[in-house]
Amino acid sequence: MNWRAALEQVRAAQPPGAGRGAGPQPGSLRWLEAELGRRGGNPAALRNIVYRDIGTPADKALLAGVLRELAAGVGLVLDLHAPEVTAPLPDELELLGRAKKRVYKGFLAAVRAGRAPRMVVAGRAGAGKTVLLDHLSRALEGSGVPVTRLNLSGEVEAVLALPPVAGRSFAALAERQRAAAAAVAPARGAWLVRVAGDLRFAGDPPRGPGGEVARPGAWAAALWAAAPPGVALLLALEDPRGWPAGLAAVTELRPPTQAEAQAYLMEKLGLPRAAAAALARETGRNLDRLTLLAGAEAAGSPGGATPADAAGLADPDICRLAAAFAVLDRAWPEPLDGQAHPQAALDAALGEPLARLPLHARAQARPVATRPGEWQAAPGLRALWPRLAPAALEAARLRLAQGADVPGGYRVGALAAGGDWTGLLAWLRSAPDDTQFVPPWWPVVRESAPLPLRGPLAQLVVAHYAGRGEYGHPQARDALFFLLASEEGGVRAWARVKLAEGRLDAGDPETAAAQLAGPEVRLALSAQAPADPWTLSAQADALLVQGALARWRGDLAAATRAVHDPRTARSGARALLWRGLIAKDAGRWTEALADLRAVPDHSPLLSARARYQEGDLLLRLGQPAAARDLLLDVAGRLGRAGAPPEEQARSLARAATALRRLGDPAGALRRLEEALALAAPTGAGGPDGVVRARLLSEGVPVLLALGRPGDALAQVVAALELLRAAGTRRAEAAYRVRRTVYRAALAYLTRGLGRRYQHPLLGAGNDHPDLAHARALLGELLREGSGASDREQVLTFDLHLALALAEPDPRAALAHAGRALAMTDHPYAGAQAHAARAEAALRAGQPGAVLADVNRAHALLRRVGTALGERVAHPDPGLHAQLLTLEACAQAGDPAADAPLPLDWLRAELAAPELTPFREGVWREVGAALERAGRPTGVEAAHWPPAARRPAGGVGRAAGPGAGRRRRAGPRAQYVLTGRHLDPGLSRDAQAGTCR
Repeated sequence: MNWRAALEQVRAAQPPGAGRGAGPQPGSLRWLEAELGRRGGNPAALRNIVYRDIGTPADKALLAGVLRELAAGVGLVLDLHAPEVTAPLPDELELLGRAKKRVYKGFLAAVRAGRAPRMVVAGRAGAGKTVLLDHLSRALEGSGVPVTRLNLSGEVEAVLALPPVAGRSFAALAERQRAAAAAVAPARGAWLVRVAGDLRFAGDPPRGPGGEVARPGAWAAALWAAAPPGVALLLALEDPRGWPAGLAAVTELRPPTQAEAQAYLMEKLGLPRAAAAALARETGRNLDRLTLLAGAEAAGSPGGATPADAAGLADPDICRLAAAFAVLDRAWPEPLDGQAHPQAALDAALGEPLARLPLHARAQARPVATRPGEWQAAPGLRALWPRLAPAALEAARLRLAQGADVPGGYRVGALAAGGDWTGLLAWLRSAPDDTQFVPPWWPVVRESAPLPLRGPLAQLVVAHYAGRGEYGHPQARDALFFLLASEEGGVRAWARVKLAEGRLDAGDPETAAAQLAGPEVRLALSAQAPADPWTLSAQADALLVQGALARWRGDLAAATRAVHDPRTARSGARALLWRGLIAKDAGRWTEALADLRAVPDHSPLLSARARYQEGDLLLRLGQPAAARDLLLDVAGRLGRAGAPPEEQARSLARAATALRRLGDPAGALRRLEEALALAAPTGAGGPDGVVRARLLSEGVPVLLALGRPGDALAQVVAALELLRAAGTRRAEAAYRVRRTVYRAALAYLTRGLGRRYQHPLLGAGNDHPDLAHARALLGELLREGSGASDREQVLTFDLHLALALAEPDPRAALAHAGRALAMTDHPYAGAQAHAARAEAALRAGQPGAVLADVNRAHALLRRVGTALGERVAHPDPGLHAQLLTLEACAQAGDPAADAPLPLDWLRAELAAPELTPFREGVWREVGAALERAGRPTGVEAAHWPPAARRPAGGVGRAAGPGAGRRRRAGPRAQYVLTGRHLDPGLSRDAQAGTCR
């Protein structure tokens, strides 16, 4: 009976509904596969056994036992004869050739019987010699027999310890070869030797006893003679020609036939016949390759095999791939998730695309499903690493170091791992942003690099950490103090300037200035300074630090002179970035953009920082859409360039502000959450605390735009707590405290007005405790006085605009708007100030003044970008919506008109797509203005969006702008800012006594 008939007979005898429930039904193919695997068999072999009678005797015996148990359960006796397995052979031998089975069984049985057999096999590459030796080795070691393996292929000088040669005669060379063979012969156990056809001894060909050139097969007789008595010997020859005829019989091994190779793959991998036939053709009926392919495919399954070590070492493609992965792991010294590597790096280390390798070799590289384009080494491939030839590893390292498209970190690692310090320094000078990959190698550099090269490499390590603002990193400090101990004055001067940079970054300008006043730096900046590279670099960096110090003090003229000194040109992109920053602070917008945009893209980190400053400037100048796109792009650029996560977070936070101004506070909040995740807290104080406080503070207006003043005040609390523990960055923290308190005032302003913090936003018509408290905070900030720095001037401008909204007295509001207007230095700021004055005039009942300021603001808004030589299609849409609202409300409140107000112009204006987020608010405010003025609404009411209609049939809100009435609706307040503290637990009713 055949397998299929037996299975059908068992199924037919089972009662209906038997085995129903969870899991496969007993007797089904899925159930049999699971049962076969549970008993130690190969589940993939089941279908080939049942339908084609192809499989190992062991798997057939297991399946027969399972079927007999099923038959007994239903009262059947199966006439099923499966081969009895007493000592199962390895699958490769069971399915692939009688000669291999005969040699395996005979040699193994003789050794186990205590004899010392000697056999010789021969066959071309792929015939199965290595596979035979591998399986014999495992079986013998499993029986406790010591096994010595010897693989003589190609140049064997590294394998055989060739003794010194006495003279250069051919006879002496032959004796040297025989002595080397005798020296490696084991004293006991089994000796398994493979001899390839390309044998060389330190470049010399094999030689016979008389010194004549001999074929490898003839030379192998020396191994036969060198084996001590009692040692079992199996010689596997690739070319048996020349083997002495009377010495021993040679068993010929043949490659598997197409049918054998196909059956092997079907059994091992569970493949259908067509797929197995295609794989067998691609591997060329090479048993070594078939074994490696099957081992790689099965390695991921339970009990799956891995490639045989010897078979892999004998395969040049496998060795090259293993060497490539080994070098990649060594070139990337920091642990990687699963040791996966990008395609470009793997191709470079291989010297060709992975896709060009033969199938059996490609199967040893595993793609990473979660990270497309990255590859891992199969487990069996990693096992080969300790046995790879040093020459193979060095060749892979050189390919990686010299490849055309190698990712920077791998090139740096390949150069450093090989001790090519000259090449590493040359590469880093041509690609300075790759310096980010040097720090992990600094301990190796300090230990191994020649002293003349150690200093320049230390300079690169310090510069890397300085660029990231991580002056206190242990490796940065170690490299910096190494330079400070130099005997060269220029080296010490450069290091001293970096110390000054670090102190300035930490908010300690006094110490920074003292470092610049040191004798080495003064000499470097003097007319007597030597012209060596260290001194020239110290000059350039010292001038940039001087410019930064002057900028800190608000002396932008001195800062400009410092950074425009011709000697700063040596700093290249850094000088351009600083020039752009200072021009931006000084209000020289065109110059600032020109310098920032001149920072080259081949400096990814500096160019990303320049693009960030450009986006920040565009946001300030009234171009939120362009700023949003640029800042979101910058966040990705900073990540790819190796910038600290805090820098990416700042870019995302500014993009969130741009999104808020564009009317998308929900999208802004998502970006802020991403930013806060990047700047996760690392404990109280320190730079990370200040950065996180800055992000929390910048998120306050976003929460207010979402109508969440309570959450916004809670966020203020968290920011101020971080800023109070700001460590050494006191000056930076002091400014951030002022900006955060201003935003707390915005929260009270928003809550007092009863509106979200989003255009259109009209000021207070009546007073309210929240509004009084907002005015108190804003007034205190103004009385504290602002420094001369650009950011303090911007804060003062914002304070006046906020006070104009918070003042229920229109005359006081007009005064604050006028002070803001006097501070304007670009069209967008002018448009903001005129809009604020128009809003105050609206509350003062001066429609003519409203329209005059609105017209002027429109004109300025149209000029946004023109000063930069650019045309902006849609400047700040929120401010545009504010101006439309003010114009329509002024028309609605004009006492000279009592006819229905024609608002077709407003509907046409609001049709612009960029005004969509603001449309409903505009109609609501205009409708409220019509109601307050008692104007007929008639036709107009039909045009309002449904959300803008009042339930009673009127439109808009009955209350005046910012009515400020006490309201019972809505959540009770949880925080109130008193002086510099937020006290939890105060209700809105209780705030009246604290808001005087």
